[in-house]
Amino acid sequence: MSYFADKLVNDPNEPTLDMWLVDQALEMTQGYVLNFSDATFNDFVRRKFGIDATAPIYTVNGASKAKRLRALLRSLVPGAQAEVLRTFWAYRQEIVGHGFASELEPKVKADFLAMIARLDGVEQPIDIAIVEAFSDDPTLAELVEAIQREIQANAPHAALDRLHTYAMKKFADLIERDGGTVGHGDALHSRAGRYINGLRQAGQISEFSEKIAKSTVQVCEQFNQVRNNRSLAHDNTILGIAEGRYVFETVLSLLRFIRALDEAKFGR
Repeated sequence: MSYFADKLVNDPNEPTLDMWLVDQALEMTQGYVLNFSDATFNDFVRRKFGIDATAPIYTVNGASKAKRLRALLRSLVPGAQAEVLRTFWAYRQEIVGHGFASELEPKVKADFLAMIARLDGVEQPIDIAIVEAFSDDPTLAELVEAIQREIQANAPHAALDRLHTYAMKKFADLIERDGGTVGHGDALHSRAGRYINGLRQAGQISEFSEKIAKSTVQVCEQFNQVRNNRSLAHDNTILGIAEGRYVFETVLSLLRFIRALDEAKFGR
């Protein structure tokens, strides 16, 4: 649905994000988000969702709080969109009684909450075609099969440690195809950084893509923390399904982005 489309033409059964409703509910029409300052908005998103709202992937359309929140929402699967919107709505309810937010028209409020409910009920299958056996390494084939089993069981949060191992192997393979060597102790973000730097030096990425690629290293560094502290790699309290799915999908999106930049070396 177009951002400027009339809200009345929405199919009430269509589980899609209506940005017009988001703008009205969170007072985003002038570039703001409720009563947040830049600092408090960044802190809120970081504390509630573990996301850096200043990352280039969220600022490609502008740096205002509203534009960054729209970009963030569009990057998420429906269930995660519902979680973000519900969290901001709870904050709105806290401040409205203190005069920091205006009362919504009853129909807008009802439509906004109904949209969250629809988004929350959607479970789109995760497309893991990007996770493939790119070499004849038998352990790689077993790794891919294990990831596939967890996704079929709707347990992406349980597959995060295996996805981390896969990403480690993938970036090592890409570096080696360029003639480089990878040490056993090289962390994921180090491997990703080396590979992306090689693309930059070879002139294979545009200025726009380079800005997004830089955030890849930051995401990989955070993924190290998730793998070590919030996955089944150790005796950890693992992420919940919604949060685990978001992390899983984020890493898959990065792999798809890398494949788009360097298609020739991505497969076998």
